[in-house]
Amino acid sequence: MDAETKGVPPASNHDGALLSAALRAVRRLRGMSSRDTADAMHMPLRTYQRFESGETRPNLDHIHRFARATRSDPHALVMAVAIGAPELAVHTADNHLVTILTVGLQTYNRTQGDKIADLDVRAIVSAVTAMFDQLADATAAQNEARAWIRTGQDALAKARPKPGR
Repeated sequence: MDAETKGVPPASNHDGALLSAALRAVRRLRGMSSRDTADAMHMPLRTYQRFESGETRPNLDHIHRFARATRSDPHALVMAVAIGAPELAVHTADNHLVTILTVGLQTYNRTQGDKIADLDVRAIVSAVTAMFDQLADATAAQNEARAWIRTGQDALAKARPKPGR
């Protein structure tokens, strides 16, 4: 488990448990208490606690209010439940990947309409696979650049004269 997903407990396949794990992980990522989050969502603390604990049925209005309060991706919270991976909500809290995908799909639906039904499954799989491969390549390149910068910073620090009188 990487540092960003630390604190995401293994969740059961129950929708409420999956959503609960995602909500708790995002709230903790943001350094917010339950009280802070409830206040930011304009709801009583006990109502928020029932929502976060999964005691209530998943509620889209609450999910969107939570996302606004935590500056996270509401569509990733829903998708985290759909794919059984609460950590997705943490991974996409800042870049809003799932919201971007959702906006793209909304635009595609609006522009293509009925033509979507005529798409060959192979074309869809190919396009989606290519997109995710491209994103994986971008991540790898970004990680290489960060490693290069860290190595360079270390070298600069080693070469710098020691302070003294």
